[in-house]
Amino acid sequence: MKSRRVILVGIAVSAFVASGFLAGCSAPSMEVDEAVKKIDAALDDTFAAVRPALKWRDGPARMSQHRNSFTNEEDGEITVSRDRYVWTKISKSKTIVLAKAVEKHWKAKGYDPEFVSRKGSFVEYETPEGISVTFEVRGDVVLIVAAIADTKYPGHSGNIDDGDFPNGLGDIGPVPNVRDPYWSK
Repeated sequence: MKSRRVILVGIAVSAFVASGFLAGCSAPSMEVDEAVKKIDAALDDTFAAVRPALKWRDGPARMSQHRNSFTNEEDGEITVSRDRYVWTKISKSKTIVLAKAVEKHWKAKGYDPEFVSRKGSFVEYETPEGISVTFEVRGDVVLIVAAIADTKYPGHSGNIDDGDFPNGLGDIGPVPNVRDPYWSK
């Protein structure tokens, strides 16, 4: 009798643990085009909130295939992302001002903070729709990235479009080159 109770408790615990692992598992619900529109809207909204306005260029929209962590097999879901490069030259003293302005806007929109670096060179938030937005400083380059998972796998990974870069060069060598009386001081 006691061993039967132990087996039943073991089965119940196993079912409970398995339900936790499967709780977030559902088929991806979004098409690639819809995902691109959502991440572009998040980027547009962020840049519209920055004053004085910045000049920018879009990097290519990309798809990254997800893999099952146990089997390393494709799981039918991708993450769609885009880097938006700030083309306005931002002085070192204004970089933190820009980061704080972006972060303030994201907080006001109800985005949840995921990570904020001490120096303000990397800030990541998540929108209520599940879009990850990041502010990054890479040397002289400032970029804001948006990404969303839960997107249906169309059968291939890679670039969705070329962004604003000429001749399909992708994001090779983006260098801010637009001077601004406020941001470049």
